[in-house]
Amino acid sequence: MMKRLFYVITAAVLLLASANVADAQQRVNSKEIFFKGDFFVGVGAGPSVYFGEQDRAMSFHHRIAPAMDIYLGKWIIPCLGIRVAYSGGRAFGLTNADSGNMYSTGEVYESTPEDGSKATYKQRFNYLGVRGDLLFSVTNLCLGNNPDRLYDFTFYGGIGIHKVYDEFEASRFGMSFGIINTFRLTKALDAVLDIHCTGVPEDFEHEVGVRPGKKDNGLYSHDGIMTAAVGICYNF
Repeated sequence: MMKRLFYVITAAVLLLASANVADAQQRVNSKEIFFKGDFFVGVGAGPSVYFGEQDRAMSFHHRIAPAMDIYLGKWIIPCLGIRVAYSGGRAFGLTNADSGNMYSTGEVYESTPEDGSKATYKQRFNYLGVRGDLLFSVTNLCLGNNPDRLYDFTFYGGIGIHKVYDEFEASRFGMSFGIINTFRLTKALDAVLDIHCTGVPEDFEHEVGVRPGKKDNGLYSHDGIMTAAVGICYNF
C-alpha cells in the first residue's frame, strides 16, 4: 500500500512539473545547473515513532523516541531539486522475545494475558539511514518562483540504505516520502519542519508477525518509521 501511494503521488507531481522542467532544460546547460548556486545544507531534530509488528500494543507516547536529520542538496530549477540525507535515531517498541536478536531489553511491558498469548517485552534499538531524495516545490510549481516568499511547501520521495547498528546488525533498502514546510528567516536562512515516513522490510528489527485475525498469509510486508524534524537550513 505504501509503495502504491508513493508511486501515485510521485507520478502526479511529475506530470505537473514536466512542462516547467522541459522549459528549463532549454534555458540552462549542465555547467549552470551545478555551479550557479542554489545549494542548501540543513540539520533538524525531533520525535520519531517506529511501527513494528507488536508495537500496536504499546501506548503511543511510550514509543516516541529522538531522531535527527542532516542533508545537503541543490535546486536544479525552482520547482525541482535533489539532496542526500542522513536520518537516524532510536526506536522504542515491543517484542515477544525476552532476549536475543530482536533487540529486547528483557523488561516486561505486559504480563502473559489471560487468553494464554505470550507476554510482551520492551524493545529498543538504534538505526540510521542514508538516502537520495527528489524534491518538488509545490509552491514554486503552482505560484512561480519568488525568492522573497515567506513560506514554501515541498513534497519529496527517496530511496536509500537503512541500518540497525546495535549488537545484531541489519541493513535494508527503504523507500521514503515526506513534506517540507519552509519558513523564510533571511535570504540565506530558513526554519524548516520536515515530516517524513520510511518503509523498511518487515524483518528490519529481526522480527516478523501476522496481522490480527490473519493466518500465515497475513504477514506484514513492511515496518515504518515516521519522523517530524524541526531545524535550520542554510542556502548558498
